Order: sequence, then structure tokens, then C-alpha cells
Amino acid sequence: MFDSSREFSSAAPSPKWHAFYNAALLELDNSKMSQRIHEARHAILDRAEEILTSSPSDERGALNDALQALRVLEQAFAREKPAA
Repeated sequence: MFDSSREFSSAAPSPKWHAFYNAALLELDNSKMSQRIHEARHAILDRAEEILTSSPSDERGALNDALQALRVLEQAFAREKPAA
């Protein structure tokens, strides 16, 4: 499906956006899911904007994969969310 394990650099720490992304993927509390997805998407888009003018990198591909995975997660969550 989506490769969230892409390596950015063997010596570099995980980017800040990755923590938000993992929090969304691992959230079990449905009442927090929408907020986690929102935070992850915001962090990913902020980082994408920062690197937009830089040369292509593994992180750019990982950002794209993460956004796609969040879309799928959000759609699955929306289908399971009971109608209010």
C-alpha cells in the first residue's frame, strides 16, 4: 500500500511531521481521530511547502505517501463514524 518506512537519511532524525503522521495512524480513540488526521496533514503540508523548491528527495516521496495514507484513513474513519 503506502511505504511509510522510507529512509530520509541514515543519520538524520525522523522529521517532525512523521510524529504527527504516526499519531494519526496509531490513534485508537475515535473521538481524537479527526484531530490527529488534521494535525498530521497540516504538518505534512507545512513540510512539503518548505522543501518544494529543494531538489527531489526521499522525504518528498514519503510526504506524498503519507498524505495518500491519511486520505485512506480519513475515508475509512468517515465510513465507520456513526451518523449524529
